[in-house]
Amino acid sequence: MSLRFVIAALAVVGAAPVAAQDFYGQVFGGYSDLSDSDFSGVIGGSNQNVATDFDGGYNLGISVGRSLPAWSGNGFSLRGEVELSYSDNDVDSVDFSGNGPGAEANTSGDISSTRLFANLIADFETNSKFSPYAGIGLGGDFVDHDIVYGPNVTITGRDEAFAAQLILGSSYEINDQLSLFTDARYVRSFDVTSTRTSPGGAATVSDDLSRVNLNFGLRFNF
Repeated sequence: MSLRFVIAALAVVGAAPVAAQDFYGQVFGGYSDLSDSDFSGVIGGSNQNVATDFDGGYNLGISVGRSLPAWSGNGFSLRGEVELSYSDNDVDSVDFSGNGPGAEANTSGDISSTRLFANLIADFETNSKFSPYAGIGLGGDFVDHDIVYGPNVTITGRDEAFAAQLILGSSYEINDQLSLFTDARYVRSFDVTSTRTSPGGAATVSDDLSRVNLNFGLRFNF
C-alpha cells in the first residue's frame, strides 16, 4: 500500500503546471532518537516482551520535489516531494520479561531503517528570508533488526511496515537557487515484526517503532 501511495503522489505532482524553478532537490542529515521499544509475542508458551533501549543514532536523506502554485495562496505555498532516508541506532540495553526485571548481559546490535515517503509540505510566508514550514508524509519503512543479548539470544529479521511522519521546520533563502533548512521529523512505523531466536526455539515479536529525526540540510531550486 505504501509504494502505491508514493506512485500516486508522483502522478499528482507531475500533473501540476510547470514553471521556472518549480523543482528542487534536498540533501540532509542529523541526529536520530529512536524511542524505547517493547517487542512482544508468545515466547515459551506465554505472552512476554523484550523491552529495548537505544542509543542516539544518525539520519541521512535526500528528496526531490516541486512547488504546487495551483494549490497555494492565503499566506502559504504548497510543495510535494518524495523522500528517501536512512537511520541507524545501536542497542543500549535489553530487559526480557521472562527473566524477571533487570538488564540482560552481552547486549549488542542495532536497528536500521530505510524509508520512502511522499510528503506534502506547506511553507508560510513571512516577508523575510526565513520561511517556517509544516508537513505530513506517508510511505513505507524497510526495517532491519540485528539485536543480540544473553546466552545466544537474537532478535533479527527484515520487515516492510507502513509509516507516517510529521514535519516541522524552517528554511533560510540564501539566493533564488539555494536555501538552508532545519527541521524535526516525527516518524512512526506500524506493527514492525521480527523473530526472536533462543536455545528454546523461535518466536515472532512485534511493536510500533517511533523516532524523532533532527535534520540540517540544503535545498537546490532548478
